[in-house]
Amino acid sequence: MEVFQTGQYHISDLDRMKELQPLEFAKKTILKRLNYLLGFIKKDKPDILPGFVVKLNTKFILLSKQIYKEAKVLIPEDVIEDFMHLKMYPDLLRNSMAYYLQLLNFDTTRNWTKDKIKVPNKNYILSFLLHRYYSVQALTEALERNQAVQLFKDYITAYVKSIAPKKPNYETLEEFREARIPKKGDPPNIGWVIAQGVIEDGKFPQRKDTCMWNDAIKELPDTELKYLAACYGDFQSYNNNNEHFILTMEHTIVAGDSYCSCILHDTRINDDLSHPPKEFFDQMWPLKD
Repeated sequence: MEVFQTGQYHISDLDRMKELQPLEFAKKTILKRLNYLLGFIKKDKPDILPGFVVKLNTKFILLSKQIYKEAKVLIPEDVIEDFMHLKMYPDLLRNSMAYYLQLLNFDTTRNWTKDKIKVPNKNYILSFLLHRYYSVQALTEALERNQAVQLFKDYITAYVKSIAPKKPNYETLEEFREARIPKKGDPPNIGWVIAQGVIEDGKFPQRKDTCMWNDAIKELPDTELKYLAACYGDFQSYNNNNEHFILTMEHTIVAGDSYCSCILHDTRINDDLSHPPKEFFDQMWPLKD
């Protein structure tokens, strides 16, 4: 099968509206991850946990507008009980949710635990990526930067692995690639235009030419922390599809490259994880001018 392209994207797609229920979305994307991070730090670097909590909580307070600071963000008790580490820090829990609602531009007169709302894609993306960004930033302030970066990488790997399916999603790279082919009637994958390469010798190349997440957080100043917040989880998430699938990725849009260069390796066929040169990806599919 030849190289083919999937997805579509225009910068205006950041303004497309997306429906969500704020509390349910927060439980899956903010609270679960933050709770896991607190538990991970408590186990790996318990001495820095109090300082980290103070620094992250302070960030949320400083970033939040007065209307959200004053809003009574009531979190149901049964929800709090689901997060054993986070419930120990009620101020952090409350302020993280106040900042989250601000990012969604939520109307504070509405019921955030029940009402469904529609928000632009940009607000949707910022609502979770900024929490990740400021979490790792707070970690670099509580710990020497290189150690903090490695700790956050280890946490991301462990967290994503913790939500892996019990059985592999795909048995082979061919099956994985086949699933990338849009079926008739499927909605388009908005945000990521991807050149799907040909599998050879246990290697499946993909070149991601657009990234809506990057466009949403482009103004954030620290490239390394943006990469950790937006991209690093890809390594384990691809592996979650099959324990023999290993991702290599040497260029990313978030880091300033024109595309993300990805190779998914099946180590049962080839355990050589060498990554092709940039010229290989340049020639996969016609690049935009």
